[in-house]
Amino acid sequence: MLRNRLLFTQNAKSINLAGIAPSPNSRAKGNVNFCTKPKAKLAAILPALLVAFTASFASGNAFSATATYNDHAQTIADTKVKDEERFTVIAHRGASGYLPEHTLEAATLAFSLRPDFIEQDVVITKDDIPVVLHDIHLETVTNVEDVFPARHRGDGRYYARDFTLEELRQLRVHERTNSDGSQVFADRYRGNHANFKVATLAEHFELISELNRQFGTSVGVYPEVKSPAFHIKEGIDASKIVVDALNAYGFGGESGNSYLQCFDFNEVKRIRETLGYKGKVVMLIGENDWGESDTDYEWLRTQKGMQQVALYADGIGPWLGHLLDKKAMAQGKIEAAEWIKYAHENNLTIHPYTYRHDALPAGMSSEQVLEVLDNVIHADGVFTDHLIPVLRWREK
Repeated sequence: MLRNRLLFTQNAKSINLAGIAPSPNSRAKGNVNFCTKPKAKLAAILPALLVAFTASFASGNAFSATATYNDHAQTIADTKVKDEERFTVIAHRGASGYLPEHTLEAATLAFSLRPDFIEQDVVITKDDIPVVLHDIHLETVTNVEDVFPARHRGDGRYYARDFTLEELRQLRVHERTNSDGSQVFADRYRGNHANFKVATLAEHFELISELNRQFGTSVGVYPEVKSPAFHIKEGIDASKIVVDALNAYGFGGESGNSYLQCFDFNEVKRIRETLGYKGKVVMLIGENDWGESDTDYEWLRTQKGMQQVALYADGIGPWLGHLLDKKAMAQGKIEAAEWIKYAHENNLTIHPYTYRHDALPAGMSSEQVLEVLDNVIHADGVFTDHLIPVLRWREK
């Protein structure tokens, strides 16, 4: 599970959406270069654009001169009363900006900071137990190569599906690494002695449930069914397992404090129609070449696509790189991409992924990025690795 985003790191050839999305050849799913046209012109005007952006907020008249998002402002007002809603903060893989992702320790730290939801990406073990890992592979976040060097498949990857829970317990979870062993985010957790472990979905749900009970809080869960088609080929229904777990811990159903997310549109439809799930569902939107599923994400970002999504899902989780109109940026404006209008017209909740404090746009502050999401995109919240700056901004 912009289930990995307004991260425009400027360089001479492109805008680098650092840490936003996987490139097809990246094991770490850490970086991708998103090239725009005309590149040189955009690179030249971006600093001035950001200065104007900052000045507009300082004057208290943000985007009044440049944004043309007003065409559908009335539609947005009719479907969502933004001033009366709280911007939702979702702990992306737990407090993953501070501790190794998806560990119980990262979930506990996230809970202590009081987000609205904590995310769990779910894959299934050899003995059919749901565990919380971002990928169906293990080598990017564990020492599986050292413990089970011969247990990879023909593609050289180590699949969680090939290991029992008992075997996964023998692994140590570490910060996400590149193929050369270097950390994807160099300044994040660097310790070598803490024994972080792979945890089950039941352990995560129990932890959050018990902390909620003891502290009188209502932090929700936000699980993602990872690669459901892969799991079906492996003979296991990952979606049913996750739905059953949500219901068992009181997070499921229409009144449950959760969202269930997936990158596979056919699976979203199956969750509704075949599994009969009544809780809130989010359709994640990526790029077609990421290999997340056979869903045509470009089609989803059309008027008809958003209408179809709204038949099955309560919201969308778009990649940050899809949110802004690139032609407008080339003209010195900050405007929402045209397709965002269709999401609002269909009253879809919008939770973009992923804000990372260590991958901010060059010359742009944390607050500016978040103001764009709130005031230009009119997003309902954001997934974040770094809860502290987002929660501080929301308090203001």
